[in-house]
Amino acid sequence: MGGKLRILLVDDEERILRSLGLLLRMQYDVITTTRGSEALALLKEQELHVLISDQRMPEMTGTEVLRQAREISPHTIRILLTGYADAEASLASINEGEVFRYINKPWGPKELRDTVGLAANLARQARDKLNAAPAQRPTSSPPKRSLLVLDPDAQTAEMVKEIVGLQHHVFWAGTLEAALRELATQNITVLITELLLPGEDAGTLIKTLKRERPGLLTIVLTSLKDTRRVVELINQAQVFRYLPKPARRGLLGKSLETTLARLTTLEQAPVGMPEFPVEPIPEIREQLLSSRIVSHLQKLRARMLSNAVAKT
Repeated sequence: MGGKLRILLVDDEERILRSLGLLLRMQYDVITTTRGSEALALLKEQELHVLISDQRMPEMTGTEVLRQAREISPHTIRILLTGYADAEASLASINEGEVFRYINKPWGPKELRDTVGLAANLARQARDKLNAAPAQRPTSSPPKRSLLVLDPDAQTAEMVKEIVGLQHHVFWAGTLEAALRELATQNITVLITELLLPGEDAGTLIKTLKRERPGLLTIVLTSLKDTRRVVELINQAQVFRYLPKPARRGLLGKSLETTLARLTTLEQAPVGMPEFPVEPIPEIREQLLSSRIVSHLQKLRARMLSNAVAKT
């Protein structure tokens, strides 16, 4: 597909739209609107590669715009732009809008250009491949999955087993070390995890696993509402769902259903649904911890393979 890629900008402040337009017009065909409803109408009328929406707008919030945009044009890459530390908006941007990135105001020009460039390229690749690929028939029944619940509270794992245990394998780990053992031996495709473990933080594990296993989908289940942490997990780990704790069976069941359905979609249409790259981990301390996690996983796999060979 030739020509400039199309970027749709939504913000009720004309000043912001002008600033964004000046940054992006040289590379992209930029369309702007101050109203969410007009943005959704434009998505229905034409192919748009990237949608960047402000969060706080009078007619419709950014998360609502992104939620409806996902239904109208799922291949349009969605970015939320906000100047407020709004935990609820951050959570909704994951659970309803499935955003690619969360950008705080004021943004840096390079950060914005790099993020939009990556998003636009992903959208173009996905649509070009989808148009070139033959239609794929859906499989009659999805495969049995392996889900890992990382939570000191075993009740979370029991609830997951009650919801999907008849159709899928559910493993439980109460500590980070136990989770690494399961990850070394099982083909885990869904991780349901608490963020804060006794004496440990699962955040680095989540980010590391997304780099090591891009197809893994993660559901974070926690009582922690830290906007900074939520944004990190969007940008650096592409967390798929973020749910409040204590877990509610109905909400957890719906999220598990959506997560398992997304895995099937990714497998049945791999050329049309590219895996989203994640931002690098900026902190040196966390980079070192991530490297130790990878090394430990490799050692566990090697040890268990050696034991299996010895038994034969």
